[in-house]
Amino acid sequence: MPPSARAGNEFEADRRRATRQLLLFAKLSFIVVGSAPFVLPIVRALFPVEPVGFIIDQLFIIVCHRRPERSLELLGVMMPICSRCAGIFGGLALGAAIAFPALSIAKARIGLLIASLLLVTDVALQDFGVHPVWHTTRLLTGGLLGYVAAAALMASIVRERDSIHARPLIDRHRDDAADTPVAA
Repeated sequence: MPPSARAGNEFEADRRRATRQLLLFAKLSFIVVGSAPFVLPIVRALFPVEPVGFIIDQLFIIVCHRRPERSLELLGVMMPICSRCAGIFGGLALGAAIAFPALSIAKARIGLLIASLLLVTDVALQDFGVHPVWHTTRLLTGGLLGYVAAAALMASIVRERDSIHARPLIDRHRDDAADTPVAA
């Protein structure tokens, strides 16, 4: 095998390994962040983690209103986010972990639209007083939206990875060279 072909094969192997690692990193990130609001109150209830637990809890202020009447408790400790946001975070974790079905872009858009409409409908019904705060519907509508978003993102990463590997190596180098700016 000529040296240039060997270098191309090594480059291809490195690129495949890097894309597998990127996908794994994305999945683990979604799982860790998505499960954090559930794990934090349990850890705070069982272990002496203050003031670190309080500091981590405060990080969630930027994503949620945290109204006590709309939040759940785990082991007697209030979650750092409301039940709807808990559903979204949990859905993100599950969607990244399971990533099924592998949604096409068109189906992901439809799924996100349906999940968003269900969530907004629940928000409107609750805020207009048609029904009280129902944690079950808040968790389910948020969870559906989070799940579809994460599953769609994971499928998109896999599709991108597969499309890169499907193209011949020489074409990828040609594309990379075309994207490189030329000094004047």
